Order: sequence, then structure tokens, then C-alpha cells
Amino acid sequence: MRVCSPLCRNLVRNYLSGTIPVEWASMPYITSITLSANNLSGPLPTWLQNFKNLKILGIEGNQFSGTIPDELGNLTNLTKLHLASNKFIGRLPVTLARLVNLEEFWISDNNFNGTIPGYIGTWSRLQKLFLHASGLKGPLPEAVARLENLADLRISDTTGINFFPNISSKVIATLILRNVGLSGSVPSYIWNMSKLNRLDLSFNKLTGELQEVPKAPPHTYLTNNMLSGNVESASVYLHSKSVIDLSYNNFSWSSSCRDKRLLPCAGPTNCSKYQRSLHINCGGGNVQIKNLLR
Repeated sequence: MRVCSPLCRNLVRNYLSGTIPVEWASMPYITSITLSANNLSGPLPTWLQNFKNLKILGIEGNQFSGTIPDELGNLTNLTKLHLASNKFIGRLPVTLARLVNLEEFWISDNNFNGTIPGYIGTWSRLQKLFLHASGLKGPLPEAVARLENLADLRISDTTGINFFPNISSKVIATLILRNVGLSGSVPSYIWNMSKLNRLDLSFNKLTGELQEVPKAPPHTYLTNNMLSGNVESASVYLHSKSVIDLSYNNFSWSSSCRDKRLLPCAGPTNCSKYQRSLHINCGGGNVQIKNLLR
């Protein structure tokens, strides 16, 4: 247990159960409550609105349930609101539009319903928006895509984001739009985002060729789309420190042993450097291997 000061309550990973102590309601001067990774349950108490100075509310990784109370919108000094990995349901209340000082909003792994609210686009200070498997559906409001301080956007396992959003942020470092229903081509501006380190567009319906890509982020995941093109000509993918996943697409590539960083033994080549690798094609007829050397 860590009590960081009279102004904060940090009880991360303490195997706590039950509900948030009602006795805390008499301490309205608290500025930070962090209860992550416990086994707390029940609805969020409405008396949390008494903490007018609260800047951080972190309750991810518990068993909280029910709807988000309207009163949470009265905590207008909040900079971090972490509600992920609980059992919340219902729509996000419109009163949350008042939380204009938010820098981090995490609601992944819940059972919310409705669409991604447009008022998130009024949170001009927002830097991290996590909506993995939140239950919310698209589209992504244009105002959210235009947030200029957004550095980390993560949305997955939903529907309704059928078209690629026109993201304006110049500081975005992580962009995850995984399994959200995207179709069409990857817009060219994505490859010109100088700060982008992680790009995950996997499990969508993206099409088009990627041969003219000037630069790919160091961590790029495009698996399970319908992308095409000659990968060999796109040397952008061949960087020793990159992690690139292009599997389950329609790419073509003729391998050579000089290309040691991306599927080095793919294609019709005798690549002796990797003689201990065994690749098995599970389709077609039976294959008999003789004189197998260990």
C-alpha cells in the first residue's frame, strides 16, 4: 500500500475488494485516486463529485459496473481519467463534455454502447485516447481526428469506422485502428508522420498498393487486409530495427539472400545461411523428406 501524501490515494495492486470507501467523501481535498489492478466492484459513487480538486482518477483493472454517473462531469480539473478493464455499460454521459482539461482518457475493455461522442473533440489538451474493445462504435468524429495534441490513439474491435479519418496531429506516435471496418486505401499522409512509431491497421479491408511508401514506422502491422504491390521494390520495409507484419495480404516479392531482414528465405532461393529453418506448407499433397540432417 502506498499513500503518497494527504492529497492522494495510491492503492495499486493491493488485492482490495469491496467498494470505494465512503469515508473518503469527507476528504474533498484529494487530488489523486489510483486504485488500479484490484478487485473493487459496484457502481462508481456519485459523491466522487465532491473532489473538486481531483486531477487523476485511475480505477482500471477492477470489477466496477453500471453506468458512468452524470456527476463525474463535475470533476472539471481532471487531467487523467482511466476507466479501462471494468464492466461498465450504457452510454457515456454528455456531462463528460465539461472535462476540457483531460490529457488521458482510457475506457478500453468495457461494455459501453452508442457511438464515440463528438464532445471528445473539444478536449484540446487530450494526448492519449484508448478505446480498445470499449463497446463504442464509429464513426470517429472529425473533431476528434483534428485534435492537435493527440499523441496516442488506440481503437480496436468495433465497427463503423469505415473510412480513414483525416488525422491532423503532428505529434502522434501511436496510431492503432485495428479491426474497426476500415476500407479503401491507406492515405499518403500516414507515411509522412514524422513522430509515428507504431502503426497497426490489421484486420480491416484496406486495399491498394504500397510500393510508393516513402517511410514506414518502425513498428508497422498491416496483417489481414487486401493490400498489394511488390514488397521488394519498397525498400522502406527493410530496416534492421523494424518490426513489420505484412502477412495475409496480396503482396508479391522475389527474395534474395541480400534481403536478410524481411522473410529472408521466402521465394525460390537457396539460402544456406538459414539452413536450420524449416518451413512447412500445410496445403497440397503429401511431402516426403529423405536424408534429413540434424
